[in-house]
Amino acid sequence: MKRPAVLIGFALITAATVYAVMNRFKILELEELFGAELPLQAWYAIYWTSLTLPVIYLAVAGQIGDVKAKKYYKIFKEISFKSRDGKYPYFIKREKDGYKEIMVFKSTIPVTEWKKNTERLETAFDCSIRRVEQSEKSKKTVKLITVSTDFQIPKMIRWSDTYIDHADGALVVGQSDLDTIKFNLNQTPHVLCAGETGSGKSVILRCMLWQMICKGNRVYMIDFKGGVEFGKAYEQYGEVITERERALIVLEVLVKENGERLKLFRELEVKNLKEYNERTKSNLCRIGVFIDEIAEMLDKKGVAKSERDIYEKIEAALSTLARLSRATGINLILGTQRPDASILTGQIKNNVPVRISGRFADKPASEIVLGNTAACDLPEIKGRFIYKMGNELIEFQSFFFDDDKDLRDADELDVEQGDLLTEGSNTSKKPEKLLQEPPETPRTGQKSIEKSCEAPNGDFLAAAETGEDELDLNFDEY
Repeated sequence: MKRPAVLIGFALITAATVYAVMNRFKILELEELFGAELPLQAWYAIYWTSLTLPVIYLAVAGQIGDVKAKKYYKIFKEISFKSRDGKYPYFIKREKDGYKEIMVFKSTIPVTEWKKNTERLETAFDCSIRRVEQSEKSKKTVKLITVSTDFQIPKMIRWSDTYIDHADGALVVGQSDLDTIKFNLNQTPHVLCAGETGSGKSVILRCMLWQMICKGNRVYMIDFKGGVEFGKAYEQYGEVITERERALIVLEVLVKENGERLKLFRELEVKNLKEYNERTKSNLCRIGVFIDEIAEMLDKKGVAKSERDIYEKIEAALSTLARLSRATGINLILGTQRPDASILTGQIKNNVPVRISGRFADKPASEIVLGNTAACDLPEIKGRFIYKMGNELIEFQSFFFDDDKDLRDADELDVEQGDLLTEGSNTSKKPEKLLQEPPETPRTGQKSIEKSCEAPNGDFLAAAETGEDELDLNFDEY
């Protein structure tokens, strides 16, 4: 009865019956209207039959529903999937939505048991179950979102700026077999992206970086591999940091910026950057800190005791931002190809809600990133990742971002870069000069970031002398 087609059919037949009842005294006129020479008894038979049509229709519709319900009942019985009281799930409906099929059942079996038995159910239904959901209206209603077993995620999806979600803080990273994989930095402020060499980890980082650039966010790129991953082309959008001392200065300034924002938000009783900008009509900027290899930045193994101080200060600054910048719009996007529990401390990892992992051959690496060994089961396809949000794991194909084709000059970007609270501060060390005001021109694009990253002595730290030909982003290096 809940199906639209059944309701429409029932309504039409009921309307015909009501019409027949209201015109029961005009039965004889039907003979004149249609010119049919039928006995009066035949017309009365037609009349009384019309009265019973709704009942007949419901009986037939119910029989069709019963056939489907019996089919699923038999399937559940074959795999012995039943509740504690011995009852099997009852089939309600099956809907098609593009290449997805949604099956709805009524059952007293907890949704956790449905998820535990996913593989058994997939075999029984001959489909791939992508999600198990509980209805918001009733805990006894369970939805299975499925796709055909022969449906495959594309092995390559080239990036296009049309994929950009222009909502504040929204980032997209790829496509699963159900949806576009995206998240919002207002709710999930930090990201950890891991993968072995050649997995496409750095390509995902650059894809997210480009989206923040296109939205006018300020970006800082920390690359201790000589600036190879963030090449010279990226210096027009923000500072590419290749020295540990410089990274510490920038991070300490951002910690101060974060503190100033928290004080301001508390005074104005706003919860996050988006709410602050909407209420005050300001344009306080979002800041993205991209670190291509967090392990290279924090690994203290083999480091002399006299040099460990800077490592510990960098780790402390990152931990502070990971813990306290959820609301302030200072986002950490961390990359690593060798996850290590001694490097990715709980202080940092526990405050990074979004986990993206490529394939790992060893189980410990997968467990550090995802909390399980799912990354070991990924197919050997470049750009294939697992997205983890909470307890949900989704396999997806990341967008292939090609620097040569997808980057545009900063002058071509018609974006307005936001402001900082620490600009113009007069402290003795004056690290705030790293973050000076952009030029007065109202819409300069992100090229102004170069001027906002001036060192305390007025000089820029040179980026690594890496030629463009060293950054060959063809598909083989996805």
